[in-house]
Amino acid sequence: MPLREIKKHPFQFALLFLIFLISGVFFFVFSFDPHSQRRIVYATAASYFLWSLYHHYRRGDLHLSLVIEYLLMALFGLILLSSTLL
Repeated sequence: MPLREIKKHPFQFALLFLIFLISGVFFFVFSFDPHSQRRIVYATAASYFLWSLYHHYRRGDLHLSLVIEYLLMALFGLILLSSTLL
């Protein structure tokens, strides 16, 4: 992701940063409760996927291949983090 892309759409990338920042804070706040952590992981994966759809829709290059790519990335992150929780 080139820096000019971030400068071109600062609100969209600030939103993505906030999604990951808030999710990370809640993940560590609820470190005593794996069930809540799993819910946070699910919400983060869904938010990331929805953000990607929004981002590419606004750019005008939303295609099925991108939807599948971002869905797979979200599922990969979800599986990776969920499998490490008790």
